[in-house]
Amino acid sequence: MNRFIILGASLCLYSVGQPVVQAHAAAQGGGNATIIAEAERHAAATLPDPHTATFRNVTVHAMDGASVVCGEMAQHNPPPDGVFRKFGYVQGQDDPVVFSGRDVPTKIAFNDVNSWLNDSIKLEDLEEMGCVPKGTYNRYNAQLNQVMSQRKQFGVN
Repeated sequence: MNRFIILGASLCLYSVGQPVVQAHAAAQGGGNATIIAEAERHAAATLPDPHTATFRNVTVHAMDGASVVCGEMAQHNPPPDGVFRKFGYVQGQDDPVVFSGRDVPTKIAFNDVNSWLNDSIKLEDLEEMGCVPKGTYNRYNAQLNQVMSQRKQFGVN
């Protein structure tokens, strides 16, 4: 009997943190609501405050026998010029692919080079998942390489 009480309390506590994700997934309707809720929960977990995530343009498609969820997310009530981060999620995976959506700056600090390169790889993954149009990664990578090629040796600017 105690197990059922503990299980019930655990489920209640878990569901309290999921209202934004579940509400958006329910709005999507159809058989995709469960996979969308799962994807949004995992994507929101990458934010500093996952309970305030806002989602838009969420879609589901099949790829290699699995369901892939693509969409955009931001902190709750982002400013008008706020960036929505693109994400992709394969059903059953724990880690979604989340691309920052940052524009390539004219200069990149030496300590930030790896961060920019890793982020560009996430965009490539999203392209392979069908979450962004073909060629998106190549255009972004060309801009990034242009900025990187203008750097002086050993990051001294």
